[in-house]
Amino acid sequence: MAVVTLNGQIGSGGQEVGLQVAHNLHVDYVDRLILAEAAKRIGATVQAVAGKETEVIKRRDRIARFLQNMLERSAMSGAGGEPYFGPGIDVLLSRDYYSETDGEPITQSHEVDDGKFIEVTSAVVKDLAQGDNVVIVGRGGNLILKDTPGVLHVGIVAPKERRICTIMEREHLDYKSAERFVEDHETARIAFFNKFFSVHPEDSSLYHMIINMADLKVETAAEIVAHAAQDLTT
Repeated sequence: MAVVTLNGQIGSGGQEVGLQVAHNLHVDYVDRLILAEAAKRIGATVQAVAGKETEVIKRRDRIARFLQNMLERSAMSGAGGEPYFGPGIDVLLSRDYYSETDGEPITQSHEVDDGKFIEVTSAVVKDLAQGDNVVIVGRGGNLILKDTPGVLHVGIVAPKERRICTIMEREHLDYKSAERFVEDHETARIAFFNKFFSVHPEDSSLYHMIINMADLKVETAAEIVAHAAQDLTT
């Protein structure tokens, strides 16, 4: 079986490619549910853990507020089809989900200890990888599993204009708002990798391959990744 990590720029197509790779390989696809499990183990809400990933050292917290607003919007709408966070996020926001923890869950990202956050996130990712049949998107999985044999690490990139158009459609934003969204997320992503792993996410040595989605269909990219994953495990 195969374990694949995909990490990339917001709006570059990583989620779509990851889903197709999982389908091609007949394995599980895991994205935001990592946050849910990490939140449960920490005793925090999903919003607080999600905000931890988008914190920028200069306290630019408007991204975290935007993520929280989207989570709340998803919960209020019945949450079947929030494209960014996936189905069922309303269940994850329920306080019943944290019934195993003592007291009220942590609700603010700055209250989540940095060391505990990366320790728990790493443990969740490693537990998933032990199942030996999963595609893991985001969360710095390529760094967490860098010493795990047989794991294929893939980077996904795309031209900025394409990423902006994707976010405009996905989040129903105008061009300027989508551009700011893309720029802020990329700043936060770079800060996250630097803070927790002391690397830049665009360092090519962190991946077995980097796929530029500028002129590739999702299906084509997924075939390339699936084939490489099979080669790595044979």
